[in-house]
Amino acid sequence: MKIPFLAGLVALLVAAPLASASIVAWNCDDDGDGAIVMNSAAMSTVGTDYRLDVGASQYWSPAHMAGDFTTDTELDPTVWIVETVDNYTNFTWTDYHIDIGMTKPFSIVGVVAPPDWTWAVTPPAGGQQLPNQPPGTLGWVGKVDYYAGTPIPPGQSGTFGLVVSFLGSVEFCTEQIPTPEPASLLLLGLGGLLIRRRR
Repeated sequence: MKIPFLAGLVALLVAAPLASASIVAWNCDDDGDGAIVMNSAAMSTVGTDYRLDVGASQYWSPAHMAGDFTTDTELDPTVWIVETVDNYTNFTWTDYHIDIGMTKPFSIVGVVAPPDWTWAVTPPAGGQQLPNQPPGTLGWVGKVDYYAGTPIPPGQSGTFGLVVSFLGSVEFCTEQIPTPEPASLLLLGLGGLLIRRRR
């Protein structure tokens, strides 16, 4: 009698999803220097995960955004931070790089990228300088490097995101840097030479 009951209890525990914290408040904004301008931000749920969708326009780099998530417990929520970024720079993007810092340990458990782009994740490490924070502001910093299949020219947009898991309420910040295609990089360099010669 006891063995089937214990087996059933173990099966029930294995089948039950692990509980996670609920996000009860959140905040996200650009840093106001004009490199990236947030146009919209909305939080939704995807099953037991949360999804922060951001619409933004990027004019130069490095660009920074920051925010926080407030949770009801110290359990680990999973949040998709997904940005649709309009290219308002003067070059075509062939790479895009996002450093993300948090005030607590976290994991990057997934990536969102434009169609046919690839990526590489650098797992978060502790004791790192947080992006766009005063010197000596240390925390955990990870990175996603995106590499283009189809480049993103000026006037077009790309969707970049990462899925993070962390313990309890946390502050976060990002640094975002697009890389020009080699032809655009050459033109930018030639433009700089012409300006120097005119002086």
